[in-house]
Amino acid sequence: MLYVALPRLMKQVYDNTQSIYKLMTINQKLITRGLALFIPALFCTQLYAQNNLMKEISIGEIKQQRMGSVLDKIASKGNFYFAYNNKTIPADSMVSVAGYRGTLFSLLDKLLGDSYEFKEVPGYIVLRHAPGKLYITAEVDKELAIVKGYINDVSGQKGIPQASVYEKNQLVATLTNDRGYFELRLKNPGGPLSLSVSKEEYRDTALYILPVVNVDSKHNNQNYKYYPDEGSGNGVEHSRFARFFISSKQLVQGMNLGNFFATSPYQVSLVPGLSTHGMYNSQIIDKVSYNLLGGYTAGINGVEAAGIFNINRKDVNGFQMAGIFNVVGGSLSGFEIAGIYNNVLNNSSGMQVAGIGNRTNNFKGAQVAGIANLDQEAKGFQMAGLFNNVKNFTGGVQVAGLFNTGKQASGVQFAGLFNWSTGQTGSQMASLFNVAKKVKGFQLGFLFNVADSSDYPIGIINFIKNGEKSLAISTDENLFTHLDFRSGGRVMYGLIGAGYKFGDAWSKYALDLGFGAHIINHSKFSLNGEYVVELITDTKKKFYQTQSFKLLPGYKLNKLLRLFAGPTFDITGSDPNDDAQIHGWELSKHIGTDNNITTLSIGVTGGLQFVW
Repeated sequence: MLYVALPRLMKQVYDNTQSIYKLMTINQKLITRGLALFIPALFCTQLYAQNNLMKEISIGEIKQQRMGSVLDKIASKGNFYFAYNNKTIPADSMVSVAGYRGTLFSLLDKLLGDSYEFKEVPGYIVLRHAPGKLYITAEVDKELAIVKGYINDVSGQKGIPQASVYEKNQLVATLTNDRGYFELRLKNPGGPLSLSVSKEEYRDTALYILPVVNVDSKHNNQNYKYYPDEGSGNGVEHSRFARFFISSKQLVQGMNLGNFFATSPYQVSLVPGLSTHGMYNSQIIDKVSYNLLGGYTAGINGVEAAGIFNINRKDVNGFQMAGIFNVVGGSLSGFEIAGIYNNVLNNSSGMQVAGIGNRTNNFKGAQVAGIANLDQEAKGFQMAGLFNNVKNFTGGVQVAGLFNTGKQASGVQFAGLFNWSTGQTGSQMASLFNVAKKVKGFQLGFLFNVADSSDYPIGIINFIKNGEKSLAISTDENLFTHLDFRSGGRVMYGLIGAGYKFGDAWSKYALDLGFGAHIINHSKFSLNGEYVVELITDTKKKFYQTQSFKLLPGYKLNKLLRLFAGPTFDITGSDPNDDAQIHGWELSKHIGTDNNITTLSIGVTGGLQFVW
């Protein structure tokens, strides 16, 4: 539909009258067979729809401002939005206006010129570059239930190929051929028809075909919805994967008809294009959609199911299921399940389940995938058989069989192998290692943790940029000499080291693994608590194990050196043949049913630390 001001409408009526005259002289039979009147469809809707365009506005002097900024200011005062394509509307160009008082339409005409058309829909004024003009000649064959005719360019009178011809009330559409000829099959050939024509770079035009004198205004009971162009270039038309399943005619149809969509209670498709809505299917939002093999619709407000795939240009609200994949060009709200793959090009909320992978722009809810979840942003619960890759995980839980990666993760990450975040993160748990920049929670990695800032790393080795690292030499009540490396953050740290016992005893070698906490960290005094597992062996057959809980006060000689010493509470488990050497204060000894000996004792340890 084309919306114009009254002066331009009068000129349009004049032009159309001349076209009718030409049509009468060329084909008198065509006129007498029933196509009575050629009027732009917008002429009728103009009287009730152009509230904002015909409003009187007043603006002060504008000097060298971006056109986009000027449009935003006008829209904010009028409580509506301008919708346009940045590629065809010079939003970044600088404009100047020496004060203005008049209609909004006249101002837009002054700013943009007569090569643009302005459409008004609820909440929006659509600005469209449309320098070309076209006209329709058509006739109805009631026996065959088709309407056929030509779409021509007004200036050169040449046929317009690949133009979309559609009847909004019957929800049928087709494309013209190379000569501008079309045939449109009708569902109700006896009723009034409102043929609309859309083509890129041309102004929308319509033809009313009236079988009776009185027009029933209640007949136009279809609901229509307008989606503003978000300018992201992320629609299904730009997806190579989705375009493989969409015909070129359907893509052209979508480009011609733009962002105006109708609603319908249901549709049934065999494949895209072979549908109860035919070529118009990509412009219709359905409540119930069933695709035997696959379908291509404007969107869903209800339920959609397909044997192989579903492709939707805009939003899906409700339930969607496909045997292989779903591709949604807009947003998803509800539950989506696919045997292999779900891809939502914008935002999603609800639940996604896929045999292989889920992919969205911004997700909130729960995602489950056999292999991977891939999102720009996500919040909620994610579970993947192999990995989750989310640029910004803003809260919730991630669980992956192998790894979780992303820029930031504010929730909790669980991974079979590792978690990797290049920014701030919440908490990380992995069997091997964790990497982050700033950790607000804790890091639990068996091998190592890496971070710029992490107060609670729990791992054997922790590379924390602002944390503490130390190398200590110490001895204990069993006369082992230990060399231990401690590394961690402001509170927690890990420990790994080795010990050697001088003398003739068989138990000469020890391996130390553990973690600890800085309880007090004063400028001169410190107090650490540690849990250490010590494996004592002769490297051949004999070995036993001691678990120690240590409380280690320390005195800082300077910034690099610290003396420490304190008591240890030890639990030693050994076999009678291992001849475990325990020289501390023995509290109790217990022999189990398997003859293993468990000894509780108190010992002491102390040494010197080099801290950095």
